[in-house]
Amino acid sequence: MPALPSARIRPASVLDAPALARVHQQGWRETYRDRVPETVYTERDHTLEGQWAARLADPGDTHTWIAERDGEAVGLASARATGPGQVRPLELTLLYVLAAEQGRRTGLHLLRLAVGDAPCFLWVVEDNDRAVAFYRRQGFELDGARREQAAHGLLPEVRMVR
Repeated sequence: MPALPSARIRPASVLDAPALARVHQQGWRETYRDRVPETVYTERDHTLEGQWAARLADPGDTHTWIAERDGEAVGLASARATGPGQVRPLELTLLYVLAAEQGRRTGLHLLRLAVGDAPCFLWVVEDNDRAVAFYRRQGFELDGARREQAAHGLLPEVRMVR
């Protein structure tokens, strides 16, 4: 049976803030489940849409893409220029594809639209083996850098570069 084609992907606008917040939150729940305290999810339920609206209203050097299937958001990607002094000039800040959409090349297409084949870096939760394998297939490698951010529920992250 042939795989479904990738979702439709387009640049996000401020009108997409509710859909991006929903995908971002659902992506977290599907990926991290009970590793993130429920209080973090609850706080995000109340703040994420406003954060997306603010980010999209004044994007600066950040570009965000939204993937849709049948009129529903199923994925997102966001990248930003980092400026001098960073490990790479471009950072992939977010890439989430809902579980039901995975395996349809939507994540790959989001990644390609967000950063192309440019030298860049990203942070991924340390033991998210599926994501690490995905990024490795796209030329990224772990460089040994590690961080923990309280805003992410204290999930340790590792940096990958290409």
